[in-house]
Amino acid sequence: MSEPLDSLPDRPLRQREVTALNHADAFSLVVPVDREDAVEADTREPVVVTERLILGTDDWVKGLVYDDGWRAVESVGIDDPDEERYDAMRDCEAAVTSYDA
Repeated sequence: MSEPLDSLPDRPLRQREVTALNHADAFSLVVPVDREDAVEADTREPVVVTERLILGTDDWVKGLVYDDGWRAVESVGIDDPDEERYDAMRDCEAAVTSYDA
């Protein structure tokens, strides 16, 4: 994976981490495709996590799935984010949704 994707923790992301990624300079957008309730292993506190994401920059959109590590199941290069990003996101969402671990 590329350097920004390598920075993701080796586990599903917590909702607050998805929010933080949305504010990071590395990505233009970070969209969780699904969310599920979980509990923190050490504190037993409830938390919302996601194992399926769409990440985007001005140059690409990637659909990621956590399956013993983050895997890009779709990657779409874009030249014009205003014109191409929506379709790229739809393609990535379809790949992420249909991924069967």
